[in-house]
Order: sequence, then C-alpha cells, then structure tokens
Amino acid sequence: MAADVSGLALLLTEIRSKVSTAEWHSGFAFCRYVFVYSKSYQRFDVADSSVVTKVKGILQRDMPNGAPAEIWDSNDFVVPAQESDAFFVATNLIFTENQGQGLCPEDRNVGRRGIHCSNDTDCPAGTPTPYGNGVRTGRCVLPNGTCEISGWCPTEIDYTPKKPVLYGFDTVTILVKNHVNFRNFGVKRRNILESFSQAYLQSCRFHPVTDPLCPVFGFRDMVTFANESLDLMAVRGGIIGFGIEWNCNLDRDLEECLPRYTFKRLDSIHDKVAKGWNFRHTFYYYDANGKSRRDLVKFWGIRFVFLVNGLAGKFSIVHFLMHVGSSIGLFGIASLVCEVILNYWRSSSVLNDSKFVNLEDLKAKRRMSIMTSSASVNSAAAAYRYNLKGATEDQSIGETDHRRSSSMAAVVIPLSAKDVIPYNDSVSHELNHATDKTNSEWL
Repeated sequence: MAADVSGLALLLTEIRSKVSTAEWHSGFAFCRYVFVYSKSYQRFDVADSSVVTKVKGILQRDMPNGAPAEIWDSNDFVVPAQESDAFFVATNLIFTENQGQGLCPEDRNVGRRGIHCSNDTDCPAGTPTPYGNGVRTGRCVLPNGTCEISGWCPTEIDYTPKKPVLYGFDTVTILVKNHVNFRNFGVKRRNILESFSQAYLQSCRFHPVTDPLCPVFGFRDMVTFANESLDLMAVRGGIIGFGIEWNCNLDRDLEECLPRYTFKRLDSIHDKVAKGWNFRHTFYYYDANGKSRRDLVKFWGIRFVFLVNGLAGKFSIVHFLMHVGSSIGLFGIASLVCEVILNYWRSSSVLNDSKFVNLEDLKAKRRMSIMTSSASVNSAAAAYRYNLKGATEDQSIGETDHRRSSSMAAVVIPLSAKDVIPYNDSVSHELNHATDKTNSEWL
C-alpha cells in the first residue's frame, strides 16, 4: 500500500513538473518573440519615399559601310530622361531614320490579315492596316505583295536583332538619391550620408560586401547581383526590381538607420510571348525645305523599378504596458494549453489516473487492510496467550516480562484491535500505542 501511494505521488509530481516547465517555456518564447524579435513595445511608422537617378556613361553603335562607330551618351540611351521611381537603359534598337509623310508599301512583318495582297481589291481604300503604320490607299504594291499606305515613310522594318546593337555597358554608372521621411517621428534620412565626400562618390562602386553603402551602381553589376547575364538580357530587355530597405530602430543612434540594397528580376526569362521590354521613341526635326521629318527608334533595354520599404520603431509606454499585460495573461492560460497538449501526448484515462485519486478505491483498499490486520492480530494474540500460560512457576518475573516484550515486538498492528480480541489492561496499553503509531505513519 505504501509503495502504491509513493508511486502515485511521484507520477503527480512528474505531471506537475512537466506542466510547469511547459508553462515557463511557452511564456518565455512568447516574451522573446514580443520584446526581442517583433519589438512590440515600440510604435512604428512607414516611410514616405522619393528616388531620383543620374545615369552617366558612353555607348557605341556600329555603322554600316565601314563608317566610324556612332557615339551615344546618356541623353541618347536613357529614355525618358526621368521617370517616377524607375529608369530605363537602352541595350538594343532598330533605327529608322529620315521618315516623312508620304506613300509607301506597308511593312511585311507587322501582321498577316489586311497587309498582304495579290490585287487592289485586297486593299480597301481609307481603312487602316491592322497593327500597321498607316491608312490603305486602295493600291496593291507588286512584287512587294503588300498594300500601299499613307503615313510616315519609309516604314520601319520590324525584326529582333540577334545580338545587342549597342556596346560599352561597363562604362555606365547610376547615382541613386533616395530620401525617406518618417512623419510620425519627425525623422528624415537619405542614402547619401553626411560623412560622404565628393571624392568618395566619384570613386566608389556599390558592392554588398566591400562597399554596401555606396550610392553609385555599375550597370553590369546590378544585373549580375540579380543573378542574370547582361549579354543575354540585353538582346530582348527585361525588368529588374531595385530594392531599398530602411529598417530603423530609433531607440538607438540615428546614424545606425541605414539603407540596404537588393536586386531581383521581375519578369521571366521563360516567357514565350511578348518577352522582355521594348517601346518606340521618335526624334522630330525639319529638313532644309522646312518639311517635318523624324527618326523612329525601337528600343529594347532594361527597366529598373525602385521598390522602397521603410519602417521605423520607437519605444512607446502604451504599447509596452499592453504587451506586458498580454504576457501575464499568457501565463494564466498556459495551464489550459498544457492540459490540451498532455491529452494528446498521453491518453485521457492515463492522464486522469495520474492527476486524480479515486476515493472509492482508497476505501476498498482500507477495508481490505483492516481485514488482513484483524487476522494478524488474532494470530498474534493467540500466540501471546499460549506463551503466557506455558510459563513455569520458577521463571522469574523478569524472564516473563522479557518473553512478553519479545512476543509483542513481533506483532505489527496497523489499526486498533480492541474489538477483535480479548485483552487485559497491560495488553490494551501496548496494542493502543502500536496502533496509533502505525496509523499516523500510514496516513
């Protein structure tokens, strides 16, 4: 019986220890998330942002018939000169020069239906060519096999070059000026730090390891940081996301509020239709006769889109007290959560048997103990009477007392035997003393 009670106590202690440990672990993990990782004791503000770029560099284009290479500066290959939170660098092109208003055959590459013809009836007059360059005049131009149009002539011959027409991209650099404003805190920052000198800006080039704060970026480097090949991307163009991240803890020194730059390609190299990035741009002028002329350029290139994310946090006593209260509340419900977990970890019957003591079982075990103890007391009392009656008259009173003490020392009586066996005053005193001591130890 004593072993069962001891085992039950150990099991209850084990469950209590596991629940208590789980409570502390869950509470500590929550506090660490709230106060260390998410900084929920702070009040946060999102940044307002503005980005301006300045592109410099020299590109070249080979000319036909052995003519010297044509020089393109940033005013030629950055189109338009300024965009909102983006910039474009041309890498490939089709150049159609000296166009004027007139009549000419339509380009064979701009479509199929309504472009090709075998006679004049295939070219209804006054109707525009689908996806074409002008309005049909009603005449079919042979042997070209396309309808004659009225528009800017000669028309562009639309095709995709096999390799970039422009070259010299290693000379192209971009200075990025980014301003952010955290209005709720009255804090303004920019990526060109006050510690930068003019000499530093002229010589530095951004690198995520060796110079992560330099605001001057190499064109080829940015494509490489996006895990792309400039030689392949320059043919059809594409879109690269230019990420600028401000993550500022205003409880620290403001000079630690610094930008972090990242690059990733936004379109897919595996696109099969409308792949890359291209558009057309025109340059207008007048010839010697005062007639309006234009040069049409179809550009392919890489468009960089700025993705600015700014978040600043500062200590707030209101947020701090709110989350302290939440943490205290978590400890209050931790016991309930641990109970649910333990119900899955162990079967509910095993858990209940470990936590609760069934009083009916204890009463049954107590009755069984009383019956067993009664039988033992009767046997012991009978042996005592036999030993007492068999004592010889010549034995001294001291010997009789010694035998009486020896007999009683061998009897373990957990409960009172007053109603079970006859006894005299001497036996009653000794039995009651042994019974009270045993009961107090058992209970």
